[in-house]
Amino acid sequence: MQRIQSIPLLVCALAMIAALAGCHATVEAKWATTDDTVYRWEKAAPNLPIEVRGQLPGATHAQIVQALPHALPVNTADDMASGAARNTQSERWVVELGDAVKPDNTYCSQPARSAPGSAAATLALTVALCDGHRLVATSQSPLDANKASVGDLPRKINRLKNLTLIGIARSPAQYVEVQS
Repeated sequence: MQRIQSIPLLVCALAMIAALAGCHATVEAKWATTDDTVYRWEKAAPNLPIEVRGQLPGATHAQIVQALPHALPVNTADDMASGAARNTQSERWVVELGDAVKPDNTYCSQPARSAPGSAAATLALTVALCDGHRLVATSQSPLDANKASVGDLPRKINRLKNLTLIGIARSPAQYVEVQS
């Protein structure tokens, strides 16, 4: 009797594992400070501009910018050198499509990489929350280049934005030590 009851539980567990297998993402919030509360960023997040870097195979950069609300064209190295860069002093999301990047504390002040990325079957979608030149938090997820479409990007980016906010909420900077 016990064995028969455990079979539906096992099937349910395997279904959950299969469903979550495609949800792999890496979240990093080690740059968050005590001022970077989830409440602050949760309120600002929906209306922040989005700086788009990189592109998808079969889609132009302009198509991606057009598909995302509040999206801006990329800041190039020439823009940064000439002072024509947009929003490098303001709060913004940076969305990067292409090879997996490892953002560091200079990521928000850097121009987009000049190389368009590889033609690999698996790309990465990286979402970074920037407070001017300061990196606050990032999230990254693999992206199948053969299945990715511009129409899917807003949903995928919103998922990573939410994970970024969760990362901020769980960052060590949010834990307050009370000393007596």
